[in-house]
Amino acid sequence: MNVRGTFMCLLCVGALFVACGSKKADTVHVVGDDKDKHGCIASAGYTWSETQKDCIRLWEKGVRMNAVDDAEKMLFLVFSPDSTQVELFFSEEGMPNEILERRGLPAGGYVWNVEDDDTKNVRLEDGRWTVSQCGRLIYRQAEEAAGN
Repeated sequence: MNVRGTFMCLLCVGALFVACGSKKADTVHVVGDDKDKHGCIASAGYTWSETQKDCIRLWEKGVRMNAVDDAEKMLFLVFSPDSTQVELFFSEEGMPNEILERRGLPAGGYVWNVEDDDTKNVRLEDGRWTVSQCGRLIYRQAEEAAGN
């Protein structure tokens, strides 16, 4: 191979390295640089809570609930600072959070639901949080979490 051919090969290889290097620089991600519109960093476990008006970690601020009919499903309850609202964070993909309002019961105590429509009710029963829908228990606080 002559000098001109060698030079052309080296020029092509150099151009290929430069092209690959510039594409790699475009795809560099900084850990913790994934803030949502509220400034919550998902990679650090933070999510926005409307009832807390803050970025929170569900396992730190919420009450973990297990589905009674499906071990794969769970839910976190997050209460507002004054306990007048509770926000439900579902584990199922695409399930939106729900915010329920606190209402007094005629016999005493409270229930959190929407406009007394009985679609979902959050209650404290025998020292454990429960969520029922149309009279059927769907989530219950885990026994080990109930003692905390």
